[in-house]
Amino acid sequence: MNICLISREYPTDEHMGGVATYTEKTARALVRLGQSVTVITEALGAPSVRIEEGVEVRRLAPIRRHNLRMAARAWAVGRAVATLPVAPDIVQACEYGAEAFWISLRRPKGAKLITRLATPSYLVHQLNANSQRREFRSRYYIGALERIQTRRSDAIFSVSDALAEVVCGQWSIRRDRVRTIPNGVDFAERFAAGPREMPHALRDKAYLIYVGRLEERKGVHILAEALPGVLKTYPQLHAVFVGNNAVSYRGEGLQAYVERCNRAHPDRVHFFPRLSHQDLYPLVHGAQVAVFPSLWEACGNVSLEAQDAGTPVVATTGSGFSEQIDDGMSGVLVPPGDVPALRRALIAILADPVALREMSRAAKQRAQQLQMNRVTEQLLRFYQDVMASGRVRVGEWFGGGGPAGQPERPPPSPL
Repeated sequence: MNICLISREYPTDEHMGGVATYTEKTARALVRLGQSVTVITEALGAPSVRIEEGVEVRRLAPIRRHNLRMAARAWAVGRAVATLPVAPDIVQACEYGAEAFWISLRRPKGAKLITRLATPSYLVHQLNANSQRREFRSRYYIGALERIQTRRSDAIFSVSDALAEVVCGQWSIRRDRVRTIPNGVDFAERFAAGPREMPHALRDKAYLIYVGRLEERKGVHILAEALPGVLKTYPQLHAVFVGNNAVSYRGEGLQAYVERCNRAHPDRVHFFPRLSHQDLYPLVHGAQVAVFPSLWEACGNVSLEAQDAGTPVVATTGSGFSEQIDDGMSGVLVPPGDVPALRRALIAILADPVALREMSRAAKQRAQQLQMNRVTEQLLRFYQDVMASGRVRVGEWFGGGGPAGQPERPPPSPL
């Protein structure tokens, strides 16, 4: 089967986001299963075509200045797919960024378009309500393109049931049209045996860790407010944040907000920019606990990676985390936005070293159920089902109700 994966980012030193990570590990796993895989991505510099670990990676020229950059990007992607030497059987893209928008209007002959729900732009803006303006362009133009692509796809799958429920309600898509295929993980398999140097500031230190963009929707401000009580309870404990400042929060960067909340412990709070997985593994593996206090999360790659490294996770209820973490066994779930609950959970989990070791073993066992080979085989069966079936349209281009006979559903709130 010829498979084309579309992702604006593909791992380099600068392209290490969640979609990039998913695309790279999925592409490699599909090649291991005997499939032919091409990735269409964006170059940081000059365009190129090269084979990387058996995957043909085509890096397109970046579109830097354009009033309709997203549509221009989608047009360039559509042109690149249409001119591939061998036409793909499957074209897969996320809804975020609507990179397959033009393909949804006119796909290559014989190709099936699959949209993978990751997290649509409207949801990102809703969860970052205090961090950026709700511009017309972001709310309507981008959202419209993402919705059109998704509804005109031949098939749709979601990384979690939680995300599928929210998006189906918002975009009037029948829930039974969306399959759930979780993210897979190969974090320990790839990086546990590599160099494991710990940063000097953390050597021989006990610490908790947060990994991800420093932004409101990830609940970094909640962790900032919970930390003082945790650090006061455990005078030897440190806190580590790995990730870049994505947007401001109420007029200041979230790193500054974390530092301001924890000014009584300036030497025990550490910040690192986004790291490669090789550099990240020893930090995650060495942590007492990983903390992901998102206001809402579709399906956290980083929480899977933490469990794969044997690190218990404290995360939040009501979203995709509940499908990854066995509460009380491989981690602990607390209500989102609840500073006292997060503080209590961290203090409690760190109080019992024996229970923490048991939770570490359970976290590793939970991650084994989502290893890449197992999840990719599930994805490949999904592809085969799509190829064997005819095209199924979902709704109309711009909405106005669901498919024939289906009433419009009120959009559920993720919060």
